[in-house]
Amino acid sequence: GTFFMFSAASLVTILFVARLVPETKGKTLEEIQDAWN
Repeated sequence: GTFFMFSAASLVTILFVARLVPETKGKTLEEIQDAWN
């Protein structure tokens, strides 16, 4: 039911973030901006 739908959406979000959002730890703001441009 509702909890299953929430769990599925959360899992998709976790996978999306893990695969597509770049790691920014230890980088300066300028390095991060250069990576996006």
